[in-house]
Amino acid sequence: MKKRATINNRNKVSNTSRRRQLLKRVHSKVISRRQQYQMTELTQEWATAITN
Repeated sequence: MKKRATINNRNKVSNTSRRRQLLKRVHSKVISRRQQYQMTELTQEWATAITN
């Protein structure tokens, strides 16, 4: 017999997909911050290289 889709089973699926979406969002923020930090470091290195 097929297992009935109870409320608990439905919540698990929606919770996992919601968790996955949140993780994707957080991960993209972290990556953008890393890139921004790398760019500021690079411009600072260029500035010190130009002044020297």
